[in-house]
Amino acid sequence: MNWGKGIIVGMVLFMGFIITMVVIMMQQKIDLVQEDYYQQELEYNKQYDAESNYLSAQKPIEIRSSADTLLLAFPADFQTGKATVQLQRPNNKELDTTFTIDVRGQVKIPVKRIEKGQFKCIISGIYRGKVYQMSQQVTL
Repeated sequence: MNWGKGIIVGMVLFMGFIITMVVIMMQQKIDLVQEDYYQQELEYNKQYDAESNYLSAQKPIEIRSSADTLLLAFPADFQTGKATVQLQRPNNKELDTTFTIDVRGQVKIPVKRIEKGQFKCIISGIYRGKVYQMSQQVTL
């Protein structure tokens, strides 16, 4: 085999690899836009105000994850009753889960049954009589 044949074979193999990767990537289902997108746009001001209320707090909510537990540490200011925790999976809507929790010092949420991966954790509740919301990327 000479140099010309080797270069041609290398180029054909590389092009085959690229085409294979393009086909695999095009078959992945990634729906980042939610079905109620327009309704959420109309309520964006409420969400912005809720995030501003969270940012006005002195201490943030701490989120830590381990193999089978999601640990939420709430400062004293946020311990005002119930809160909602949403785990949203960016690439698969069926894996989204929502929990309603009683807010106290530390809250442990079991995540054994949730598929491992990257999630957007959204916590919303009441802070000083106003609605707050925070979001953070979490890897389970």
